[in-house]
Amino acid sequence: MIVKKGSGTYVYSTQRVNSKPVTRYIGKSTSPQAKAYERSQEQKKQHRQRETEITQLDQEVEHALKVIKITERAYLLLAGFYERKSQIRKLQEEHCAQ
Repeated sequence: MIVKKGSGTYVYSTQRVNSKPVTRYIGKSTSPQAKAYERSQEQKKQHRQRETEITQLDQEVEHALKVIKITERAYLLLAGFYERKSQIRKLQEEHCAQ
């Protein structure tokens, strides 16, 4: 296992002894493996950041769709129509606002 602490990168080995995990220090690392670990950590960080941005955009789109639906219903009512079971129907004359 590779761990980055401060400016250094360190290598540890984890094994089970008597059904308990034991971590042993191997040494300081400047190997390509440590660089690959740093790259993977950066990629994970960027992925999490993109996921939060996508979630935020999705919420904004949902809000915009709700506003559009309300505007559509208001426009239909003003024009003398309403929506029922995905069908646009004409309001009866006695229910129309004059």
